[in-house]
Amino acid sequence: MRYDFDKPVDRRNTNSFKWDIPERHMGCGDVLGMWTADMDFQSPAPMLDVLRKRLDHGVLGYTIRGQRYYEIIQDWLKRRYGWTLEKEAIHFCPPGVIPAVCMLIEVLTKPGDAVFAFMPNYDSLYGAAESMGRRLVTAPLRCKQQGPLRCADWKMDLQAFEQAVVEQDIHLALFCSPHNPVGRVWTEEELQAFADVCRRHGVFVISDEVHCDIVREGVRHIPMGSVPGMGERSATLMSPNKSFNVAGLMTASVLIPNREVMAAFRKKLSAWAMTLDTVFGTLAVEELYSDPACEEWLDQVNAYLSANLAYAADYIDNSIPGISTYVPQGTYLLWLDFSQTPLRGGALCEYLVKRCGLDLCDGREFDPSRDDHMRLNCACTRATLEEAMRRLKKGMDAL
Repeated sequence: MRYDFDKPVDRRNTNSFKWDIPERHMGCGDVLGMWTADMDFQSPAPMLDVLRKRLDHGVLGYTIRGQRYYEIIQDWLKRRYGWTLEKEAIHFCPPGVIPAVCMLIEVLTKPGDAVFAFMPNYDSLYGAAESMGRRLVTAPLRCKQQGPLRCADWKMDLQAFEQAVVEQDIHLALFCSPHNPVGRVWTEEELQAFADVCRRHGVFVISDEVHCDIVREGVRHIPMGSVPGMGERSATLMSPNKSFNVAGLMTASVLIPNREVMAAFRKKLSAWAMTLDTVFGTLAVEELYSDPACEEWLDQVNAYLSANLAYAADYIDNSIPGISTYVPQGTYLLWLDFSQTPLRGGALCEYLVKRCGLDLCDGREFDPSRDDHMRLNCACTRATLEEAMRRLKKGMDAL
């Protein structure tokens, strides 16, 4: 069947994190929510039907994950990524990826230890190290622009990474793939080079791969745990939250081939009373990863998102002087460079809300030095995106 992603769904007044935070709108009534990373599309109908059926049962008691759950995850990893993983390497974290990151940081380090992250980066990911009392050490993602800005111009500075590892005695790195916010999907060669540094110096990697299913046609995502030599020194975190727009169900898969680390993670879950699961999270994962109709929904939404991203990037490049961007290889997020405009930091955010009616993500969330960048979520109807482009152009023309 064909899914209609042009159908508008009004999310206002639903306690939506994306649309219903009054202070973000600065007193303005007509602001488009295009910041936090969820989609404005209804989730696949077969999954919604499964949840309705469970509601009709009427008893929503304590829930476990049965053998079928693990088999479905194994099949999904094999089918989508060519990664064969034994059941013992698969677990879950009901609250989501970032709580799993925090627990793993506690398992793998002690307070005051150095933890590495490339910057810019997802704020909740690198912020987890600081919130858990660890010392964050960073190195930049380099962007070598040759002609028009391209996603592929973003590169890991592996020399800076290795230097930091040696000088700061780092044994844990936080990784993001596909990368948020720059949109890189790391190649096999890049991942292998990164892995070589980790193996040389005994670095364990926590890899946030929540956007792994949202990539452009012809682009291949490679899970960190499937990279040769990284199975025993990595934890790969995935979730259907971004892929199928179910972030409100709060669920994540935690993939750890290292038996000692997995045992320690399970012990930490038990200490935090997270050995049981959410009713709807379990059912959603099983249905989304096993029903061909849901996978077809994912393929179609990927095509729609790719068209949206291409449209917005082209519109900005051709019609809005002063802003630079590119089509990301993964995610549904545009990383916008406002450095050729006079606006910075809070003034930039305020101008976009009050003069353009646009609520975007402040670039400083991803790197405190990026006061001239913003992140734009294109996971909306084309009509919404077209209106956003008109507002952005009108506001920039008025500068």
